[in-house]
Amino acid sequence: MKRLFLALTAIAAFTGSAVAADMAVKAPPPVAPAPVYNWTGFWISGGVGYALADVDTRVTSATLPLTVFDTGHDLGARGWLGKVGAGWDYQFSGFLGTWVFGVFADGSRSIIKGNDSFFCPAGCAGPLSFAGQQNNDWSWAVGARLGYVVTPTLLTYFNGGWTQSHWKQVNWFDNDPANAGFGTFTGLVKPSQTRDGWFIGGGTEYSFATSWLPIRGLFWKNEVRFSEFDNKTNGQLCTAAGVGFGCGAAGTIQSLARTHIYEQAATTELVYRFNWTGPGVSRY
Repeated sequence: MKRLFLALTAIAAFTGSAVAADMAVKAPPPVAPAPVYNWTGFWISGGVGYALADVDTRVTSATLPLTVFDTGHDLGARGWLGKVGAGWDYQFSGFLGTWVFGVFADGSRSIIKGNDSFFCPAGCAGPLSFAGQQNNDWSWAVGARLGYVVTPTLLTYFNGGWTQSHWKQVNWFDNDPANAGFGTFTGLVKPSQTRDGWFIGGGTEYSFATSWLPIRGLFWKNEVRFSEFDNKTNGQLCTAAGVGFGCGAAGTIQSLARTHIYEQAATTELVYRFNWTGPGVSRY
């Protein structure tokens, strides 16, 4: 009996080994390749924002010797803007692989407006106080940015460059309650002007693609930008409508307005990156 048991055990072991050898080894399921995240490429953007402006104003006579009409005061403006832009980024490789450098240009249409005024307590004919409204209606900028890839789909950056903005004509009204013409157009205008300046800013850019919005290359960008526009002196002109309000003949330069402008804007935009899914070596 013992010999029979040992024989059966040997046969079972041999049979099991043979069956196992004949069975096909099942391959493990294929592993999906890791997503490739590469910030290099062209992009376009569009969005909205809100801006605040501070305008330093000083007014003098237009003839020598210069007489100071208004020694200077600050005025404010605020409002909404719409913005579009385009640019190109390059993500470095190697040990600099988390850094991105780019160039861009953008433009805005805006209604950034506020009260404008200057005082003339002595030295100029007409009202002792003038009031109007200023309005920044467009601007554009070109610049460069340096970013850091916090995660494969999140970029933080700083930027800077050159900017230009346009301010519409200001029509001056009599703002002296003691005058019979209080609230009346004086005929004096500050002509429209284009201002040159510089800017610095910073923001974030994050991949917006989700399961319910599976659009590859779509990003959400938020940015804050500070701009400064250098001193500029504008001749304030009389028009024909102003004769009789101490303005003088049409075309006469009644005074000189020297202004310095600072502006801060916060914007939110959608960005589309054309080659977000393009070939490249994953850096992560």
